[in-house]
Amino acid sequence: MATPKPKARFVDFEEMISIEPQQDTAPAPVQGSILEMDFSQMESFPNHRFKLYEGQQLADMVESIRQFGILLPIILWHTEDEQYIILSGHNRKNAAQLAGLTQGPVIIRENLTHEDAVLIVTETNLRQRSFSDMSHSERAYCLAQHYEALKSQGKRSDLLAEIETLLNPHGFEENSTSVQVEQKLESREKVGQEYGLSASKVGRYIRISNLIEPLIAKVDTEEISFLAAYDLSFVEDTAKQQQIADLMDSDSYKVDMKKAELFHSYYETGKLTDTAIVQILSGEKTRKPKSSKPQPVKIKSAVISKYFTAQQTQKEIEETIDKALALYFENQNKEVAS
Repeated sequence: MATPKPKARFVDFEEMISIEPQQDTAPAPVQGSILEMDFSQMESFPNHRFKLYEGQQLADMVESIRQFGILLPIILWHTEDEQYIILSGHNRKNAAQLAGLTQGPVIIRENLTHEDAVLIVTETNLRQRSFSDMSHSERAYCLAQHYEALKSQGKRSDLLAEIETLLNPHGFEENSTSVQVEQKLESREKVGQEYGLSASKVGRYIRISNLIEPLIAKVDTEEISFLAAYDLSFVEDTAKQQQIADLMDSDSYKVDMKKAELFHSYYETGKLTDTAIVQILSGEKTRKPKSSKPQPVKIKSAVISKYFTAQQTQKEIEETIDKALALYFENQNKEVAS
């Protein structure tokens, strides 16, 4: 039996729900009782980028809810403006509605900051899905949001400082000592273990989260490769990103590694004009210029044996051909002049 793939894990789920610093004592229990609430009162989390289940996965959840109901309560955030925002349970709500239900069990949380809410959203999604089964856009969103939320709360400064270096494409500072370099490499190993990814890939995912929705969606559909998306993410002007996305749709242009690298370098040097974007996408900037030199010609052996003997060397043959051609063109020029 195959060993199941490990799930990436950021922090303890109980710690995440309670939003308390990790202590030696047991984490605080989830506040609030389990209540029943109409789905019509619930709002999706703003900018929620985790895709809802589809196909067989959705059908299985719908059938399970029909038979047993919603077993795991939906977690809601009761905001100051009296909204009930779903932090965990978007798929359960969707499947339950398809199963014909109009309400479900909920746990309501209050007095949360936006960063607290984001931590709950990302952690619960990671617990319920294998990280390897997520799309690139979901991974990028999850890592970036988790990073920003932790940074805002000032938690785990060693991990955050390391991710900050991963976002710097220029590497270590020039005055870094060998000891500093070694410490950073050790820290990268820790980040890789924490996220279930290599440290460099964590940084790349956070970078591509800067892409606008139409472009990162093309990473999910493999119209843009992951590495090409990383280079493309350095075009930080969203208007230029939108222009690239629009041209890809209207003219069926593709973005490969070479084009993405050109976008990256042109943007950093201030040369990424509207014209340059079209030239890069159309392939004009990646085509090799035609050489002014004539293409080499291979003379067939039958022609060589017609005019030369087997005893003649290659040098003798080349010299004879050179003289013959010189005489031919000399006669051609005389005919044109006469």
